[in-house]
Formats: sequence, structure tokens, C-alpha cells
Amino acid sequence: MGALRRHRFLLLVLAVGAGLALGLGAPRAAVQMKPLSDVFVRLLGWLMMPLVFCMLALGTAGMARARSLGRLGLRALLYFGAMSLLSLLAGLAAGWLLQPGRGLDLAHPALPATQDAALGMLGFLERLPAPQASNLGLLLAAVPAGLLLGRAGAGAARRGAMRVHAWLARAVEALLRLAPLAAFGAIAYTIGAYGMPSLLPLLRFIVAVNAASLLFVALVFGAAARLAGMPLLRYLSFIRAELLLVFVTSSSMVGLAPLAARLERLGCPPALTGVVLPFSYSLNLAGTYLYIALALLFLAQAAHVALGWQDMLALLAVALVSSKGAMGVAGSGIATLAATVAVLHLVPVDTVAILLGIDRTMKCRLLTNVIGHGVACVVLAAREGSLDRDALRRALGPDGPAP
Repeated sequence: MGALRRHRFLLLVLAVGAGLALGLGAPRAAVQMKPLSDVFVRLLGWLMMPLVFCMLALGTAGMARARSLGRLGLRALLYFGAMSLLSLLAGLAAGWLLQPGRGLDLAHPALPATQDAALGMLGFLERLPAPQASNLGLLLAAVPAGLLLGRAGAGAARRGAMRVHAWLARAVEALLRLAPLAAFGAIAYTIGAYGMPSLLPLLRFIVAVNAASLLFVALVFGAAARLAGMPLLRYLSFIRAELLLVFVTSSSMVGLAPLAARLERLGCPPALTGVVLPFSYSLNLAGTYLYIALALLFLAQAAHVALGWQDMLALLAVALVSSKGAMGVAGSGIATLAATVAVLHLVPVDTVAILLGIDRTMKCRLLTNVIGHGVACVVLAAREGSLDRDALRRALGPDGPAP
């Protein structure tokens, strides 16, 4: 599996390089590659809409179950909500401060795209309408469905919803295998239409996401860990093997089981970890929230769309919903972003394609998510009074983390 992911990453790197070369060497031919990325993003958006609905319904059912867990469930929901809101605000603040989309004008390409006969077979797909949905409609439909699923417990309806979600997740993952081809089209068109200066905003975006994630971990997670009596740096050193595993595989799910074992060595009781950690993987995705908020602001700046306070509030609400689709789908950051853009109607869905070539480099969101999952378990265990302080001191003693 690791070799397969490395192979896909190599293909993506080669595709980006080929797109860059075509955009520089033959810009008029490069802009004709636009349908490759447009169709990919459009199909992704259509798949992500029902996936987001399923995740919202299952998340609502999970929250109903969490409420039935009593005090621990309520505290977990409050903590997850606070972290989610803070991470979204951190993404917006980084976007406003660093202005990564400045200097890129997606609304007015220097060289307009034309349709080449070689790409004519994509014409019928490109004429598909962009996926659109009302965030209010999603909520009105999915929340009651989730409440019904919560009442059904582990019945046939809930199992059916989980099967549909699994099928959609597999369909998204299958489509993501075409990401190198779409990235080639996106980079070729971007360089051909906007020239080399268009790379500078993308580099600023990469720097902005990584810097914002690092500051969020240091300040927000650091403060939460300190309140629980756990030094953040020693904790990060203690889970370094799990973080490396997530970084190499580009999937946070592979770290779930080893992270649970590490948390038990830190003094978190297995009963608490078994409840909080799965909920955290579904509802506590700080890195994903931060990325989506910053990416949406980047696209709005690049498309010269001014966002008002109402737009910002809608962004916060919809991002919290659509990000639930990211759990369990490897490499789905761009898919989640496409779904969010489709729901918000603030910028054209096709503008998401410009981020295709760099999406797999955004591993900081995965690492931020995993760090947040562990911190959440320790904080809630400390709050519940069930954290084994002796085990915590042995694991993160003054001589450094235990191997």
C-alpha cells in the first residue's frame, strides 16, 4: 500500500512537471488541456454532495449517541466544536493576513481556453452543470435523517447508510486515481493562461497553510495540552512514529490503532480512548478545517470576489459540514474543498482545479488532525479525572519520552 501511494505521488509530480513544461513551451496548446481538470473537479463535486449528506447524517447520529454517553459525550462535543471553530478562524485570519491569492486573476486569463478536437470526447462531460446545493437544504434533509438513524441505533437503516457512505468513499477514491491527469491539465492551463507569475500565489498558499498549521498546533493545542498538564513538545516526540507513518502514507486512518495504544501508555483509560478517539476522527478535524477556510479565501482573492460577513458565517457553517466527508477517504482534501465551494456558490467550482497540483503536498493538515486527536483524548481524560498522572510522567518524564 505504501509503495502504491508513493507511485501515485511520483505520477503526480511527473504530471505537474509535464504541465509546467507544456505551459511554458506551448501555451496555446496548454490552455486546451483545461477540460481535463474541469471534468475531474465537476465529477468530484457530484460525488461529494451525497457523500457530505451521508457524513452529516451519520455525524448527527453519532452526536445523538454521544449525548447518550452522558457527561463525557457532551464534553467531547463541546471541545470538538471549540477546536473546529478556532481552526476555521485561524484559516481565515491567515488568509486575510498573508493574502496568498494576491496577484492571480482567475477571472481574466491572458490566453483564453479553446476546445481542441482531441479533447472533444470530454465535451459532453464538460457541459454537465456544476454541482450546486443549498447548505440550508442539506441541513434540513440530513439532520433529521441523522436523528432518525441515531434513534435506530445499530439497525438496518444505519447499516444501509454506512454501506452507501462506504460505496461513495470508494467511488471518490477511484476517481482520485485520475488526479495526476487532472493536475497535468490544471497546471498546463494555469501556466499557459496566466504565465509563470501564477506560481507565486500558489507558493504563498503553501507557505500560508503550513505556517498557520504550525502556529495553531503551537498556540492552541499547546495551550490545551498545558491545561491538561502535558508538555506539547514531549507529547509530539512521544508520537513521532505515528506522525511519520501518517506523513509517509498520506492517510490519518493508518495512525488510528497505533495512536490509541500510545494514548493508553500516556495514561488515558482504554474505555475513554475507545469512545473519544473515533468521534475525534469524525468531528475533530482542525487541520482540514484550517485548510478549507484558507483555500476558500485564496480562491476568492484570486477570483477577485469580495466576501462579506454573511459569506464568512456561511463559510464557517458549510465547512464544518463538508469536512466530515474527509474522514476515511485518502487524498480527499481537494474533494472536500470542491464540495464546500459547490455549496457556497461564492466562486466557480472549476477554480478549485488550480490547487490540484499542490493538494498532495498539504500533509500538514493530516499531521494537525492526528495531533489534535491525541490532545483531545488527554484533555478529556484530565477533565474527567481519569488520566493516570503517574503513567503520563513515566512516558513524558524529565529525561524525555519513553521509547
